[in-house]
Amino acid sequence: MRHPPHRPTAPFQGHDEPLDGQSGEPRDERLATIRGQQQLAELAARAEMERRDSPYYADTRVVDWLAREVESPHRASEGWSRAQIRAAAARLRAKVEAARLKVRLAGAPPVERAPVAGMIADVLDVARARHFAPQLELGAAAGVGRDLWDEPCEQWVRIPDDTPAGSYVSLRVVGESMDPLLHTGDSVLVQVGAAVARDTVVLARVPDAGYVVKRVGRVTRAELELQSLNDAFPPIVVPRDERTVVGTVVLRWCPHTSR
Repeated sequence: MRHPPHRPTAPFQGHDEPLDGQSGEPRDERLATIRGQQQLAELAARAEMERRDSPYYADTRVVDWLAREVESPHRASEGWSRAQIRAAAARLRAKVEAARLKVRLAGAPPVERAPVAGMIADVLDVARARHFAPQLELGAAAGVGRDLWDEPCEQWVRIPDDTPAGSYVSLRVVGESMDPLLHTGDSVLVQVGAAVARDTVVLARVPDAGYVVKRVGRVTRAELELQSLNDAFPPIVVPRDERTVVGTVVLRWCPHTSR
């Protein structure tokens, strides 16, 4: 009769360190391992929030899951709140979109009273020479049947010193169609020019709708597809001619952030 192979006995465990029924580990060691895993998960989550190319926060399901996990009583009590997680997710998504669409991000715009009064067309060259951009309120100016260049301007925005030479206008954004990159109250710096490229953000004239700020989607010889970042807004197809595109958005100023 063959005997089963000899197996070494487990080390003796004292009564003050009861075994975990599943793993065979002492309970204190098991709990320490769990705490370490939780701390590692929190560190990874916080690091992900600061990584500009993270794919995680483009999906609201992931944001909801992380919010639930951090607020769980079984997790560390020093986790971020649901509001902090959503805000961090929005900031990260904005950075990712900005990098993809070649839009710089900055804090509050350096606005000054216009030193020269007049319509945009009349002051654009003077503003360029002084390294400024005339600023308009997109929601209040250049509506249906009105031309952007004929709008009066009372404020100018100082252009960053490292911005390429060219003519620029600045507009305050109204609406949420370009969320998460742009929100009501933000300002954009637009480099004037009719050149257009896919996956850039442009200021464009839409027949019977005035002017809009949109991402460029499909481009053909005859048409442009203008897309919103917010899926609740459908794309717009406009004719491609020299009057459609005013210019390309190169910078976003947001008064609620320092970046």
